[in-house]
Amino acid sequence: MAQGPILIFDKSSLESLNLDEAVLLDNFYMSNITPLFFVECLADLEKAIKSRSTPEQLVGSLATRTPEAQACANIHHQTILQGELTRHFDLTTVLERPLLGGGKPVQLGDKKGIIFQRSPEEEALQRWSHREFLQVERSFAKNWRNSILRINHDDLVKTVMAGIGHWRKPTSLADAKQMADYIIDNMDPDWLIGFSIELFDPPGAQRAIPWVRNDWASKRKPPIRQYLPYLTHMLSINIFFALVIQTQLLRDVKPSHQIDLAYLYYLPFCSVFTSKDRFHAQVAPLFMTEHQTFVNGVELKEDLQKLDQHYSSMLDEVRKRGLWTFALVPPEDTHFLITRLWDKYLPLWRAHKDMPNLDTPEHQQKLVEEINKFADDENPEVVSHDEHDVSKLDHVTIKRSVLARKGKWRRFSEEQERSMSESADGKIS
Repeated sequence: MAQGPILIFDKSSLESLNLDEAVLLDNFYMSNITPLFFVECLADLEKAIKSRSTPEQLVGSLATRTPEAQACANIHHQTILQGELTRHFDLTTVLERPLLGGGKPVQLGDKKGIIFQRSPEEEALQRWSHREFLQVERSFAKNWRNSILRINHDDLVKTVMAGIGHWRKPTSLADAKQMADYIIDNMDPDWLIGFSIELFDPPGAQRAIPWVRNDWASKRKPPIRQYLPYLTHMLSINIFFALVIQTQLLRDVKPSHQIDLAYLYYLPFCSVFTSKDRFHAQVAPLFMTEHQTFVNGVELKEDLQKLDQHYSSMLDEVRKRGLWTFALVPPEDTHFLITRLWDKYLPLWRAHKDMPNLDTPEHQQKLVEEINKFADDENPEVVSHDEHDVSKLDHVTIKRSVLARKGKWRRFSEEQERSMSESADGKIS
């Protein structure tokens, strides 16, 4: 199976792709799908769409194009913040990886791993891929949307500016980001802890404030940026926005920008962020590290079009072998954006491109047998462990159903399809 840079996309990028391009996106990127993607898409169900399609048809079309083979669902930012405040999550250990919920640590012999059971976000992704988006809206997305939209722009500006006091107007967006960082680094940290927690109001916020302050003091009062890096990230975004909203640096600010702004909360959990939205194009790079990459959705679309043309020109006998055989890695030509991104984030791929494909039925069978040993709750040899650094684990297991064919592309060869266990609806687990 292919790998790829860890990608977060918003609705604007995905809706510009046709189905065949979306399949190639799923083939070459590891997609980290945020709760905000569901919030954005499902908001269309409440709109009057000026087209011949119904809102349900348009949302259903997006659901079909959403990656499912190499996709995972990041947990909600409020849950992440709550985890940091209770010292159950350390942002410095993430290293641009998705943050998943429902992980069960398992150890068999000297091998350690995590088996991910369905978190609310993963449950939403599963239902979304089955086009059960109305159930996603009822169960998850409505609450997620309400948690974002309950604070309007005016309230945000008033609350933040009342807390940080009077500051000059920034002269540019980059200047506003520098000002936000300066404010955080120079405000009274004890006060800043309480102010920030009250601003974001995670579950159990009032009980958390004294505990966090005491824990921070017990650790000799390190800089807040070091002690609470995720809270600092979120706070810098909101202070930045409060400073900028009073200027003309961002034009035509809309209520939808609250969702656009919240996308920035998930930047630490990807290597690549893509959007066609002008707001994101202007603001997102300011909150990304030098190692991360912002890709305009237009450029992403153009590259996937070129990939589609490239692979469509291959002989039928080659394409019948399936993407996971002839397109296990991208083309070597660096004119392709995806090739340059693989060079940046998976620099060893060229050295291993001629390795045999292990996604054979025989290898898959052995892998399934190994995973089943770890997943067996009645196996007395399987115990828990306390290793939280994913990079030190032997395996991470996420169970998901994948369409064997999607659009014009087949992922497996005919022989692989016949030999693999296939469900009635054409999905391979």
